[in-house]
Amino acid sequence: MSFPQCSSLISFDPQSSSWTEHRPQSWRELRKRLFLIEKLRDAHTVGLVVGSVSVKGHTEAVKRVRELCKVAGKRLYVISVGKVNVPKLSNFVDIDVFVLLSCPFGVILDSTEFFRPVLSMFEAEVALNPSKKWFGDSRWCADFSEFLNDVIGFHDSDDADMSLITGKVRSSRLHDFDAMTQLGQMVAYHTEDYFKNHSWQGLDDGVRLDEPTEIREGRTGTALGYDIEPRTT
Repeated sequence: MSFPQCSSLISFDPQSSSWTEHRPQSWRELRKRLFLIEKLRDAHTVGLVVGSVSVKGHTEAVKRVRELCKVAGKRLYVISVGKVNVPKLSNFVDIDVFVLLSCPFGVILDSTEFFRPVLSMFEAEVALNPSKKWFGDSRWCADFSEFLNDVIGFHDSDDADMSLITGKVRSSRLHDFDAMTQLGQMVAYHTEDYFKNHSWQGLDDGVRLDEPTEIREGRTGTALGYDIEPRTT
């Protein structure tokens, strides 16, 4: 994906003295990355997953993501879970999009199994930094150190920003909340509404709790063999 202009690649095998032409799928992958960038722009809560603290410049990268989320009006949570996998990130249901801070070899390109989208640092830079323009026609970067010291722009409050996914005008809840608190207004927060959206109905909604359960005779025997199991000699 770092060279999207290449339409084909040719490799040479010295043992068989043969040439092989490959058709890369870089444009298809880049379109997926552009979709994830729009998902991050639509998100209200971002989770920065620190994949490894041994990566050079990770402290400066965390500070930069904090500044980017502040400029974009998004709420940020910094998470350290060790090795990243699906069950660990599934515990954070309030986070809309994850950004993975890792080395270039630790970038997750296929996040379809995850509960929420997982983006790289480069894609977070494109989505949150107004000074960063990237439309998939130039080099995609996996090393965040190359843009760690770039200038961070500012959003103009008069500019209308429309989502390419939902077709609606984006609004920043964080900016609205800060504006009301600066004016000294009281903001109501209902805990009941928060937990109402986080309820779990179970695996079978058709079970009625008011109906009595039929009493049945259980199994007899030990773990070595119950009466309903075939006997083996």
